[in-house]
Amino acid sequence: MGAQTGQVGGRGLGGLGWPSNGLLWALSFAVVYALAFELNRFFDPLFSVIEAKVSLIFLPAFIRVAAVLVAGAAGALGLFLGSLILGVIQDLPIASSLVQAFLTALAPCLALLVIRYALAGRALGITLSLFLLLALFASIFNSLLHHIFWDFYPFAESVTLTTFWQMLVGDLSGALLGFGVFALIVRLLRALSHPNPADST
Repeated sequence: MGAQTGQVGGRGLGGLGWPSNGLLWALSFAVVYALAFELNRFFDPLFSVIEAKVSLIFLPAFIRVAAVLVAGAAGALGLFLGSLILGVIQDLPIASSLVQAFLTALAPCLALLVIRYALAGRALGITLSLFLLLALFASIFNSLLHHIFWDFYPFAESVTLTTFWQMLVGDLSGALLGFGVFALIVRLLRALSHPNPADST
């Protein structure tokens, strides 16, 4: 995701078309999202506000943004499936798992649609500025949608305006941290594949 690595969307509403090898993209993002969620749970003692639900650093938020940017509707399906897998692992009621999985996939899609509408539907290159803007709006929508659901669902912990902001901040910080780690890995891989000739003398 450097200066420009591709176009967000010619096909489908808001650039959420189905890419080639869409099912593979969906399954890949499902696995990656579930793994990122489980990895994030290691930080629960430090950053968790509501265990397995609200964290001040939520790494899977990076996967949410990347999935929709890279794979469109297939990425959104992957988020839905990954979240559903987590619901089964956590032994949540099936209705709750389905709704929360749908909201997880819906938030970044709504964010992308809003951005494209604001920019008059122009094709967008995948840039850092687009990633940051999408991460912000996806964080807002995700926190809003989940808190609306939790307000009606018989939830053990109370959800308040404070937890809304904490979830928003956690999603945004997780997306930015994830992007930083991703960029660092890409740089390291590039350095390893194209070593400096001066270093070999």
